[in-house]
Amino acid sequence: MLCQQLSAAGCDPQSVLVVGGGVAGMHAALRLSDLGIPVLLVERNAYLGGMVMRLDKVYPTDHCAFCPTWTTALACYRSALIQVALNTEVTDFSTNGNEISVSLRQQKPAIDPALCLFCGACRTSCPSNALLERDPQRTWDPALPPSMSIDPARCNGCGHCVEACPVNAIDLSRQEEAITLPVGDVLFATGFEEPKPSDPRQAPEFGVGSHPDILTAMEFEAWYNETLDAKELQTRSTGRPAQSVAFIQCAGARDQRHLPYCAAVCCMHAMKQARWLKRRNPNIAITIFYTDLRAPGAGQERYMRLGAQEGIRLLRARPGLVMASEASGIGVRYEQPESGQAVGERFDLVVVNGGLAQCRLSKAPTPPSESKPVHRCGFCAEPADVATSVIQGAAEAYAAAQRRRARDGGAQ
Repeated sequence: MLCQQLSAAGCDPQSVLVVGGGVAGMHAALRLSDLGIPVLLVERNAYLGGMVMRLDKVYPTDHCAFCPTWTTALACYRSALIQVALNTEVTDFSTNGNEISVSLRQQKPAIDPALCLFCGACRTSCPSNALLERDPQRTWDPALPPSMSIDPARCNGCGHCVEACPVNAIDLSRQEEAITLPVGDVLFATGFEEPKPSDPRQAPEFGVGSHPDILTAMEFEAWYNETLDAKELQTRSTGRPAQSVAFIQCAGARDQRHLPYCAAVCCMHAMKQARWLKRRNPNIAITIFYTDLRAPGAGQERYMRLGAQEGIRLLRARPGLVMASEASGIGVRYEQPESGQAVGERFDLVVVNGGLAQCRLSKAPTPPSESKPVHRCGFCAEPADVATSVIQGAAEAYAAAQRRRARDGGAQ
C-alpha cells in the first residue's frame, strides 16, 4: 500500500519529507506546496492533527480546536503536491553529500478502504464492538466513499469480521510494509509527548498513575470532554460531583532530575481548563499551584487576569507530595508562601501539568552528518503553543525552499 500510495510526485527525489502531521507539519507541507515543491507528509497515527486533535478548545480565544485543524488537514489531503502517508514512521535516514535516503515503515490498516463496501456486516458480527463506521483518513474528506475501520484497542482478534466480510477486505495480520527512497530535504515536526506514569521524567511525588483522580493535563482534557453532558464535573473514582480541583504546574519540568526547561504551554493550558470549569460551575473551587505564570503570547496576559477575576485561586507554591486517601480524597502538601509552614489541603481532583518532552525524531535514526543538520519546527524544536508552531512550520518551509534554490544554483 505504501509503495502504491507514493505517486510520482511523492517519490520525486527533490521532495521534502515532513515527519509529523500536527499543526506545524501540516502548515509546513502546505507552504511548501504553495511554492511548487512536492511534499511527502508522514504521520505515525491514523489521522492528521496531532495533539491538537485531543483538545476541546485552544487559548486565548477559546475557539474550537477541531474546526481549523480539520480545514488544514483537508487542504493537505486535497493538495496535488502533498502525499499523505498515515500509520507511517521514519525508521532510518542517512546522508551522502547532497543525497538523503530515508527508510519508512507503514502499518497496514486491517480493512482495505479500496475494497470496503461499508455494508456493516463486520460490525454486526463483532462481539467486542471494535468496528467503527469511519476510516480516519476518509473522515476528513467527504468526497471519498466511507469505509469501516477497526479500533485495535478493542479488537480481540477473534476473526468473526473476516468471515463476515463479503469482499475479503479485512486482514487482521496487519502486516507492515517498508520502503527506502531518496528525498531532497527532511523537516521534523514530531511535536511533544506526555510522559507515562512509569516514565522517569514523571516526578513520582505527584502520584500520577496511583489513583484515578490524579490525572495528567491531557488525561483531564479527555475526561472533561467525555463529561460535557453532565451537569457537573465528576470524579473518576466515584462518579460523584467534584467540588474542588487542583492544577499543579511544573510537575517534572524545570526540574534538574527530569526536564530542566519550562514547557511554555502548561500555564495557559491549565488556565484554559480552569476557566472552562468555572463557566460550567461557578461554585467549584479551583487552585493553580505555579512557579511562575507564563503568558507570553498576544492576549494571554489578559486571559490570565480574567481567570483570576472569575475566582480561580493562583497560589505560588510547588507542592512536595500528592497522595490519595479513600476517606478524604486527594491530599496535596505544600509550603505556604506567607508563613513558610508546610500545610496540607484536600481536593477532589488533581491535575498534574508539566513534563512535556519533545518527541524523539524516529525509532532508530542514523545521526545526520554535520553538513546535513536536522531541521525542526513546532514543539520538537522548542516548547511552543499552537500559534507559534504554525509560524515555525511556515518559516521552516521557506527555509527548505531556500536550501533547494541553493542546491539548484540559485535558479528561480
